[in-house]
Amino acid sequence: MAVCVLFNIGVLLTHTLNMMLTHGHGIHIRSIYDVGWCRFHAFLSQWIRGMSSWILVIVAFDRFRQSKVVRRTTTITSRNPIVIRRMLVASVILAFLNLHYLLFTGDRVILNGNIPFLGCVFHKTSPNRMQRFFASTSTWQELFTIIIVVSSPA
Repeated sequence: MAVCVLFNIGVLLTHTLNMMLTHGHGIHIRSIYDVGWCRFHAFLSQWIRGMSSWILVIVAFDRFRQSKVVRRTTTITSRNPIVIRRMLVASVILAFLNLHYLLFTGDRVILNGNIPFLGCVFHKTSPNRMQRFFASTSTWQELFTIIIVVSSPA
């Protein structure tokens, strides 16, 4: 549960803070520096957001599994290698499935006809083919990520 708490704090510091500053105050954290920062921040925030959800699912599933087993010993083991293995597998799968944020997010766009701006999103009107592809398939990609992680054999 401590790992889940750390990932939830990470979500607050990366994803939620970015959304709050962007929509509430017009401060674009991802667009402050360059495309590399934009891509890294987008990847990190999506990966942390996914991991915070899946760690909670993994821990809840493990607690459910443990509740079905009657134990005769009085010692409680705090480390379960199955849970750690599942967390690592989920981490690698989510990192792989979110690599497109690290490789293709962000592009220079022109605002109001003449102001260059680093748009740190996938947009459908970009001349870049990969930008258009990920802008039109983001919902399906999220669903695919959920299906892959749920069906992982860890």
